[in-house]
Amino acid sequence: MDDGVVVRRSDSSDLRDACLWGVILIAAAAVRLYQLDWAALWYDEAFSRVMSTHSLGELWSISVSDVHPPLYYLVLKGWIALLGDGLIAMRGLNAFASVLTVGMGMWLTRLVSTRRAAVFAGILLVMLPIAVRYSHEVRMYALLAVWMTGATIALVYWMKAPSRYMPLVIYALLITAGLYTHYFAILGVLSHWLCLLAMRPMPNETAPRLILRPAWWLANLTIALLFLPWLPVFVAQLGQSSNLGWIHPVTLSAIPSALWQYLTLVNGAQWPALARWAPVPVLAGICIFCLLRDTRPERLSLLLVIYLWAPLLVIFVVSWQLPLFVARYFLFSALALPIVVGIALDDVARTRTGLAVIGCLILIGIEAFGMRNLYGEYDTTNADGHETQERINLIAEWIDHRYQPTDQVVVLNYFWYPSLVYYSRHAGKPLLYAPRVQGSGAECVVYCRFKAPYASGQDDFYLESLSHLPAGTARVWLVDGADATDFQLTLPCQWRWADTQIRGDNRLRLYDVRQGGSRPCPTP
Repeated sequence: MDDGVVVRRSDSSDLRDACLWGVILIAAAAVRLYQLDWAALWYDEAFSRVMSTHSLGELWSISVSDVHPPLYYLVLKGWIALLGDGLIAMRGLNAFASVLTVGMGMWLTRLVSTRRAAVFAGILLVMLPIAVRYSHEVRMYALLAVWMTGATIALVYWMKAPSRYMPLVIYALLITAGLYTHYFAILGVLSHWLCLLAMRPMPNETAPRLILRPAWWLANLTIALLFLPWLPVFVAQLGQSSNLGWIHPVTLSAIPSALWQYLTLVNGAQWPALARWAPVPVLAGICIFCLLRDTRPERLSLLLVIYLWAPLLVIFVVSWQLPLFVARYFLFSALALPIVVGIALDDVARTRTGLAVIGCLILIGIEAFGMRNLYGEYDTTNADGHETQERINLIAEWIDHRYQPTDQVVVLNYFWYPSLVYYSRHAGKPLLYAPRVQGSGAECVVYCRFKAPYASGQDDFYLESLSHLPAGTARVWLVDGADATDFQLTLPCQWRWADTQIRGDNRLRLYDVRQGGSRPCPTP
């Protein structure tokens, strides 16, 4: 009779947990699908779309010109083949991946701590702004989070039962997928190694430490061998550090800035110093609290703390020589923040339930501020400190409604080109203004790397001089940034200005082209 009661209570508890998890996952899906097409497709996303049009063989060769490995582009290619290349369809891949990581984050929390901690973590993961932000972007960060969270789960299973080898097989495959998705996956591996290195054997344990076990070394050797075919490309990309010139040099405030971007999508640079630096001691205190309160034999909270902090600290140090510190690159480890906080709230709730609820509500409030920033366009995660208001979709719509057969669209900066091509429906093929370096006769200024995924040796979308428009052109639409100061543009004197439209960060100018032999003259 007693056994029956225990079973029924266990079944009831499991059902309640399943319902809670289901509600949390539905909420996560709702948050990530809400206004999925609200922001315009920007350059990096449009670049992903173009890359995904190539075959595996072509991707292998042209990815040398990129700074990322090709797996995300291949997954996106398959996703588009099933659902199409509409904006919601393409972004749906990352939205799905982000919802999956919410469930995986709860799973990981449950393995490390309690059911209640998993619920706390899930609630906080639902609205984690950095996760929602990059569930809306056609880039590889959300997919990397799936691989790395899954690999960490597999590692925990092996740490709990080292005699089982299947978790390490899964671990090796997921880490390999991570490395072929984004190179920062190596930071997750480093975190795992640091955790195993820091863990001490339990009393009376005679088996070797986990880090010394052959199975662990064999799993990592397998990862290295699976990545070996891509190693020459990786080495070649390392030699193209100029492609990273857009990343600002690191400063002492980089780490609190990244933590604020996790929670609010703004870097806090304009805030008072006390507020700007507050996340570091507060989060460090929460982590110490978790470590001190972890009485389980495995002490797996150490894994999560290292996983949260090690990627930030390692890249912070490296970036003093080679700037690599970009908040969105740490999305996979940022997911550990709500998990660690969820574990801490669970510990507090054991004696002070009200205090735990208040703490949870405070963090939800901070996350809500971040969500407001996301939809209020205060997002600085892609712009190194200034707000972005890309409206290339509205520029394309304006042109399409007024386009004439004798018009020519010219984009003055490659940053806007792929997005304009994506949104254009009626206008003819836009041209990219690509002036040659004076005296070289062959080398383009900034567009050589840009060319690779587009043309396979064809230059038919380049325009070297505004005086050399296609025959029969009567009007020219010039597209650039609203505050563009990249170069002194020279317009032919016979061009007559007709209209200027500003949409967010984008500018559109229309000129009537008068045929004649006038010499070019500079514009102010």
